[in-house]
Amino acid sequence: MPSFTTVLEDTSPMLRYAGSWRAGHSSDDKSAELYTQSSFTVTQVKGDSMSFNFHGTSVGVFGAKRGNHGNYIIQFDGNTFPQSNGQSTPDEFNQMLFNFTVDLDIHNLTISNNDDDKFLDIDYVTFQSNVGQDNETLIVNSYQDNHPSFAYSPPSSWKTPDAVGMFSGGSGHVATDPSASVTFTFQVRDAIVLYGPVGPNQTAKYSVQVDKGSASFFNADREFYRPQQILFYAGNLGPGNHSLYLQLVSTPGELAIDYANVYTAPSLGGR
Repeated sequence: MPSFTTVLEDTSPMLRYAGSWRAGHSSDDKSAELYTQSSFTVTQVKGDSMSFNFHGTSVGVFGAKRGNHGNYIIQFDGNTFPQSNGQSTPDEFNQMLFNFTVDLDIHNLTISNNDDDKFLDIDYVTFQSNVGQDNETLIVNSYQDNHPSFAYSPPSSWKTPDAVGMFSGGSGHVATDPSASVTFTFQVRDAIVLYGPVGPNQTAKYSVQVDKGSASFFNADREFYRPQQILFYAGNLGPGNHSLYLQLVSTPGELAIDYANVYTAPSLGGR
């Protein structure tokens, strides 16, 4: 069956950091440009963790292995793996810190620093998902923010972003008013990915509901501005009509929408 790989940069709100993580700086790390998009998130506190949920069949966590890095621990679906060592001389970048293949389902992964005063960093995370049936072609339908499938409420709260030139297609929507919301509706299944920016002016809390289900909360506040990040992913949606509802929960800070991709296949009604 068709498969596709989703890449979560270290700044994606889908990755939940707990503890004293910070953005990597070129001002104090001459190797910062060797990370993907010259961006990484790093900690040197034992017990600090990064976790995320995904629907897929495999996952990979990527970062650097360097002389000042130490041990880390992986927990996957509640099972703890043996401790791994992230130390290397000379430094190595774009290294796979963990990978695992599983049955298609919803899974949870947590990576934790397990050494005091030793570094652990996250460059990006990948996971693979399958849709449709064998010998089918993957269909990816892209929807720009100004497509009729997006409904912004109230319309007066949504403006054009200042940095719209960095948005896909040169268009975007942004809101700063509390409780401003956007609903994206679509009919085909099986997965959706929503993109937008993160950065110092973005909201520290926005909520997401799929098909009027329970709300999940995310944080788009980051030290550096990064456009076209994955704000939300959902898979295994099933047949029928679907809706994705986002609301700006906390201010100051803005919520910006760039575009959405819907992944499907002919047997799922895609075209």
